[in-house]
Amino acid sequence: MVYNSFTLTNFLKYNWPSIFWAAFILGICLMPGRDLPSISIWEFDKIVHFGVYFLLAVLLYWGWEKQQIVRFLHQQVALKIVLICVAYGFAVEVLQEWLTTDRHFDLFDALANGLGGLVGGWLSERVK
Repeated sequence: MVYNSFTLTNFLKYNWPSIFWAAFILGICLMPGRDLPSISIWEFDKIVHFGVYFLLAVLLYWGWEKQQIVRFLHQQVALKIVLICVAYGFAVEVLQEWLTTDRHFDLFDALANGLGGLVGGWLSERVK
C-alpha cells in the first residue's frame, strides 16, 4: 500500500489521541522526580500506572477500530495492543533508569503498566 498525505491524515484522524497520550506518558515519566507531587501511598502509584496504560489501550483500540487505512490493525487487535502496552510500559521504565538521575526502573510499575494495557485491551474487545 502506498501512503500519501491523505492516508496519513485519515489515519491520524482517529489515532492522534493515543499518540498524544503515549507522548504524554513518556514526558511525565522522564520528568525529574523532584518536579512531581510526593505521594506516600505505594498502592496508589500502582493504580495510577494501571490507569494510565488502561487508557492507552482503550485509545489505541478505538483508533485502530475506527481507521480504515491500515487493515492489518483490524486483525487480533486486542493482542497487538496488549503487546504494545506491555513493551512500551517496560521501555519507559528502562528509559527512566537510563535517562533520569532521580527516577529508577521499577518492576512493579512495569507490571502495573502491562496489567493496565492487558485489561484495557481485553475490555475494549469485549465492549466493542
